Amino acid sequence: MAALNQMRQYQEQAMSTATPGMITVMVFDEVIKNINLANKAIDEGNIQDSHDAIMKAENIYLTLMNFLDERFEVSKSLTRLYEYMAARLVEANMKKSKAILKEVMDFTVEFRDTWKQAEKHARIEQSGGKVTYNG
Repeated sequence: MAALNQMRQYQEQAMSTATPGMITVMVFDEVIKNINLANKAIDEGNIQDSHDAIMKAENIYLTLMNFLDERFEVSKSLTRLYEYMAARLVEANMKKSKAILKEVMDFTVEFRDTWKQAEKHARIEQSGGKVTYNG
């Protein structure tokens, strides 16, 4: 139990000191974690656990859409992508389709890696060209 409390404290500290870009990376990591849990549950025939994990991933995409500023074209594009991911997750949940989950996973990994790169470049710029983040 002490190890669990230490992990929670670490996660809370990481969130409280993280930049918006780092938080976005963590959010996509959470989607990836839930897709992995859903795949495992499907393999084990555990319908309820697969449903729960897919719903968590879907809700994350729906929540991400609420943080976008639609005044910017990039936000409109991201909204369409996130809507597509949420819709695919609904379909994956109904069909218990690992193929659809793989599709969403591939996009999510790409989103996460893009945010990691953007965060890294932002930190390099802020530090005057010195690398301060290896994430």
